[in-house]
Amino acid sequence: MKVAGWILAAVATGVLAGTWIPRARAPAKTAVLPGPEDATEGNCVACHAKRQPGLLAQWNASEHARKAVACEDCHGDDHEAIFRAEGRVAAKMCQGCHEEETLEFKRSVHALAFRDAAGNARLMAQIPAMQRRGCMGCHDIGGPRGGRCNACHGAHRYSASDARAPESCGGCHRGPDHPHIEAWEASRHGVVYAETHDARQAPTCATCHMAGGNHDVSAGLTLGKAGSGAVLEGETAPITMHRISREEAVKQRTYMVEICKRCHTARTARRDLEDADAIKREADRLVGEAASIVKGLYRDKLLDPMPEERVAHPTAGHALVLGGPMLYENQSNAERIFFDLAKFGHAITFKGAYHQSPDHTHWLGIARLKASLEELRAEDRRLRGAAKR
Repeated sequence: MKVAGWILAAVATGVLAGTWIPRARAPAKTAVLPGPEDATEGNCVACHAKRQPGLLAQWNASEHARKAVACEDCHGDDHEAIFRAEGRVAAKMCQGCHEEETLEFKRSVHALAFRDAAGNARLMAQIPAMQRRGCMGCHDIGGPRGGRCNACHGAHRYSASDARAPESCGGCHRGPDHPHIEAWEASRHGVVYAETHDARQAPTCATCHMAGGNHDVSAGLTLGKAGSGAVLEGETAPITMHRISREEAVKQRTYMVEICKRCHTARTARRDLEDADAIKREADRLVGEAASIVKGLYRDKLLDPMPEERVAHPTAGHALVLGGPMLYENQSNAERIFFDLAKFGHAITFKGAYHQSPDHTHWLGIARLKASLEELRAEDRRLRGAAKR
């Protein structure tokens, strides 16, 4: 069942008026949970009040504590099983009380994050500590046991307000491959929020991507999907991208425009989103040209070194890999330039456009993409010139 949802309305000034409306909950338990003063060797608090007082303080401040949801309700009472799971609680446990949210989460890109990373060559090329901290530190949200709700809600506080805060999203959704938080912060939306810290006056991540408390954060996305985005069915993708049918694109765009209409006219919203679509397609075109250059060098055996002359790629062996699971190490200079262009310049450009940041769209995005393309063209000329000598 839904715990809560945003009710947003446009007002005469054009700002957001919002109220967080609690929805119906299951009746609270009548049990009185023990506090530290009640600690005995037979309850969880006995040890954790002494060993992890901060953990207990987080739980005491939570809605779970107010509703008498005890430790064993989430963790169970089998200590060996708890230790094996390293104390983690899978989303399927949360589903018992929060079924609708869990099912929405399972439809989202968040639910696929662990699977996508676990099978990615860039993770496989790292040492185990880097896999855990540098990759799964974010991708574990879609963990192997059904996902981790506390990736956003915070362990033991399990706070809806914490999860709604843009700072929560920014822990993972930042950096040159997906600069969502930086682009939003640089947009007028982010500037107004920074001035007010009031989501009723400026939309946050949750306003647009979790409207009404919807946990399917993929809702409303069209060409601007995760990773390198998407192309419409029937169109050619220059590198690995999602595909979306025209019918689905219309459906998702209509959904997003309805959200925008709470502050903007439909005409303005559609115009801005269609501009972002055009920018995405132009960025795709430039990546396609770059991919053709690298493929030509590979075909003519001019990459230095060639794939067969270096350590095998974790999943593709000695084949040429562009986009998707492409490595940023153990490659030729031409491939290195392409990686920066396709993984960073391309993403900054179109994600900046969809998040309303002029600087990310232009100077940090397409300017970087085009400069890298010029560098790649020069490398192509250099390698071909050297081959003739």
